[in-house]
Amino acid sequence: MKVQVLYLDKLKFDAEKKLADKYLERIKFAGNKLINPIILKHANTSEIDQELITSSFNILLDERGQSLTTLEFAELLIESTHKKINFFIGDTNGFSDIMKKKADLLLSISPMTLTHSFATIILLEQIYRAITIKINHPYHKN
Repeated sequence: MKVQVLYLDKLKFDAEKKLADKYLERIKFAGNKLINPIILKHANTSEIDQELITSSFNILLDERGQSLTTLEFAELLIESTHKKINFFIGDTNGFSDIMKKKADLLLSISPMTLTHSFATIILLEQIYRAITIKINHPYHKN
């Protein structure tokens, strides 16, 4: 399955970029049979609009979206029958109601408002964690 994470705003600080890159590498190493490829991409609104009309499973991150446990998220991601899953992370303005209606799922990773950088890092960590659950790696301890 292909996974794409598109975000509207930039990862501004080196520490954020390094941490995002660390999780991308972990995902590529541990999950290459489950997720291949994973793409992290800075996008604009037009690109996101284009991706929202594809046949992919499209998930917008939104603080008012559905909350999932880590195990529920892992099941959603790893057991998906979709060939491609897109995750979208907004900027300070979030997403328009029109974009939200086009999404297959609005997902909350926290009821608190997070910076897009932190949301990106948390999402990548949870994708990595989902992979480790699937392959029985000790990273996720029950």
